[in-house]
Amino acid sequence: MKILYAIQTTGNGHLARAQSIIPRLKEIANIDIITSGPKNDFLLEEKPIYHYYGLTFFYTDTGAVNWLKTIFLNNYFRFIKEIISCPIRKYDLIINDFEPVSAWSAKFKNIKCFELTNQYSMGLKNIPKPNNYSRIVLHAIKYIIPSNLGYGYHYKKYTDRIFFPIIRDKVRNLDISRSDEIIIYLPTYSPLNLIEVISQLPQNKKWTIFSADVKSREIISKVNLEPLSEELFLEKFASCYGIVCAGGFATTSEAIFLGKPMLVVPVEAQIEQQFNAAALKKEGVTVIDRFSSKNIDHISKWVDSPKIFEIKYKDESKEIVEKLINDYSNLN
Repeated sequence: MKILYAIQTTGNGHLARAQSIIPRLKEIANIDIITSGPKNDFLLEEKPIYHYYGLTFFYTDTGAVNWLKTIFLNNYFRFIKEIISCPIRKYDLIINDFEPVSAWSAKFKNIKCFELTNQYSMGLKNIPKPNNYSRIVLHAIKYIIPSNLGYGYHYKKYTDRIFFPIIRDKVRNLDISRSDEIIIYLPTYSPLNLIEVISQLPQNKKWTIFSADVKSREIISKVNLEPLSEELFLEKFASCYGIVCAGGFATTSEAIFLGKPMLVVPVEAQIEQQFNAAALKKEGVTVIDRFSSKNIDHISKWVDSPKIFEIKYKDESKEIVEKLINDYSNLN
């Protein structure tokens, strides 16, 4: 059996969970990997045979998806050329983690494509939903990845189409402790704006900000600023008092696994993060719309008495692959 595993490179979440899925796929099939999306320095152990531009997502200054630019500024001629050239006929099955080139190529060339991504969960019944969200955007997301069958990831198994989050081994193997340090990873915020808010809080905790805007370690107003470093971030993640983060699925899932309190600040108008935040809020996690002075009371209350939402997720990578292969067999 030949399988093509197609992965979206926006963010690190899709690539991170691929590290657990790829070895399981190799146990039962010959596999190739393709990727599409922006350049990403996250290294897969298996080198992709192709990288495509795919569809480009444009973002506002606050990190929200700019859907007007995304719809009207994409190079659809190039996208169609990539769909046509994608060597999809060589494979029996496409397993797709939000990668549009192979999904559309499979649709036009009548090759079976199974979607396996957390975005799929948003369209399922019985999952927590935010009070306000764009149903047009949700509908559009469903059409980005056409597939024969779909499976989602979520914090809990709200339906039988959902798997638990994939927690990478680097996180599973961390030694967990608890210090008085709070770490912040909010990529759409400037460090100086974060420091301005932190300075208004009682100074009874140590604060560390990880940011791509920081080029070397420094201290400003007693706040530690660190450049992005996976090794240092995981070290501090394992020992921190709590984490302030956006609503991305990978980081929030890892915080749940580690039993670390979260203060979640979903990126404005990013529908996936809105859905994640709604599910986390239902479990008692503190969610605020902005890390700003207007929410200083909520931030201070979280610092004083954070809620822990903890689940020691088992490794389901083997069960996931077995489920997909079994469903493929049943379709033939």
